[in-house]
Amino acid sequence: MEAWDVVILGDGPAALSAAAQASKDGASVLMMSSTGLGDAGQDAMDGIACHIQEESNRGHREDTIKTGEFLCDQDIVALHTTKALKIVDLLERRGVNFRRDAKGIVKGHYASGHSKPRLCNAGDSTIREVQQVLEEQCMKYGVTRRGDQVPLELIHTDFSVNGLISIDMLNGRILSIQCKALVIADGGFEGIFSNGSTSLGMDLAYRAGAPLRNMEFIAETPLGVVGTNIVIPQAILSDGATLHTPTGAELETNPTTRTSLICSKMHEAGTTVLDARNLGENTEWWSILFDNIKQRTGIDMNRQTVEVSPVPAHTLGGLPTDEHGRVVLQSWARWFTGLYAAGSASSSGLHGADVLGGNRLLEAIAAAEAAGAHAAEWVQKRKFTAATSLEEAHNLAEAELSMLGGESEGSVQRLNPVIMRLKEVSTGLLLPSIVAEDYDNASQMLEQLSIKAEQLYCDQTSLVANQNLLEILRVQAAIRMAQAHVTSASLRTESRGLHQRSDYTEADSEQLHHKLVFADGTHSTLALRKGPSGNWILPPSTTV
Repeated sequence: MEAWDVVILGDGPAALSAAAQASKDGASVLMMSSTGLGDAGQDAMDGIACHIQEESNRGHREDTIKTGEFLCDQDIVALHTTKALKIVDLLERRGVNFRRDAKGIVKGHYASGHSKPRLCNAGDSTIREVQQVLEEQCMKYGVTRRGDQVPLELIHTDFSVNGLISIDMLNGRILSIQCKALVIADGGFEGIFSNGSTSLGMDLAYRAGAPLRNMEFIAETPLGVVGTNIVIPQAILSDGATLHTPTGAELETNPTTRTSLICSKMHEAGTTVLDARNLGENTEWWSILFDNIKQRTGIDMNRQTVEVSPVPAHTLGGLPTDEHGRVVLQSWARWFTGLYAAGSASSSGLHGADVLGGNRLLEAIAAAEAAGAHAAEWVQKRKFTAATSLEEAHNLAEAELSMLGGESEGSVQRLNPVIMRLKEVSTGLLLPSIVAEDYDNASQMLEQLSIKAEQLYCDQTSLVANQNLLEILRVQAAIRMAQAHVTSASLRTESRGLHQRSDYTEADSEQLHHKLVFADGTHSTLALRKGPSGNWILPPSTTV
């Protein structure tokens, strides 16, 4: 049995940030990723939002609250936007090649929802460079990283973390791992709208009794290249790229237009193309992306337009966390002891009902560093616990997985039909004409899918590189996330931000609170948090 102070699920910016911070502060840290190392599912984040050209973070925090339509936790907004300048400075010093102005100072660009130019980026290399810098920090502080590690079960005693059971698919072993703290940072559940899968961390905590918060909010990004899985960062619009309708007319947007509004205009227009032929000197910042698109589609974006469409890009809901990244239960006063979350797996309170451009990467780093720091301090006071419970869970997992690939009685339930049906049901929930009956129907269909998913046949008997088993586990988790999404969306009987309904078309000030859903079918609410002073930074309003 292994024992680590802190175990972190994931391998993206949030996981790396938490790991580096926890290890720097003296904890023994193990990072586990269900994919290969470096394959962190990096999406097209535009950059990091920062008040780089302003005297204070006031404008940044107010734009965040307005874009989130007052469903943000305002103390969290203040905390993370305050950290932005320091984070950008550290990333730059460690090697991220941010774009600079004529004076050599990191340059801010206009971005979705911002009233000032705050988006700091490195063109199409932003996430690659941030990932590399954070990986180097993990190496510097001695973090142990393992790929192809699949978490199965969170072991806890009365909502206090004891450890987890996982599969090491490199050698086919089932592992029982003691830990004092667990940080979940392996992504959200946006995969239900594309490949029918999801990250496993959220589901792991959900099955253990942790709630999920604000699962109704799903964000689209406008620049998905049709016929591929390539998503172009929206920041290219700030560099002069334009969107055009089938008639050739330019879509009426600007770099500060909210992403959700751009997507709505594109849905109305139908076929939309991106014209990036006139970027001028900015072209060099997108050369890798252009080469990739040419290889995949044959389209030379220096000479041709490319057809794009909105695609579900990320989820705003997740495990509810406080300012320390701790997962809370039914109130702010109680947390799932030793359990943390960061990045897209969390619902930190920064985003509210919609997300401001560049705030996702800011949250991934700022919230993760807070989680890593608190976890490192927390474990110093704790001892390893529940070795017997871990051993029992380990034996049970071995017994259950020993029957993989055995002969099946009757018809065999295959994976692909379940994936396609899940994608179909989930995508239908993104329509603006959604009403209560649609949620009821979706709930029934997902329940039927859940039964089928438990009967999925695994072709392989060995646990070594068993991708079929991994996909089955992901699809089962994805269905539970989709069910949580439907439940939470049906409970929010209003239209606010990214959550729009045709039977409740107006925002309701009585619903300015977070929705919580639990795996046992129950639900509750969680109050909004005011600013650090105890007063509202911006008083809640239904008028944005």
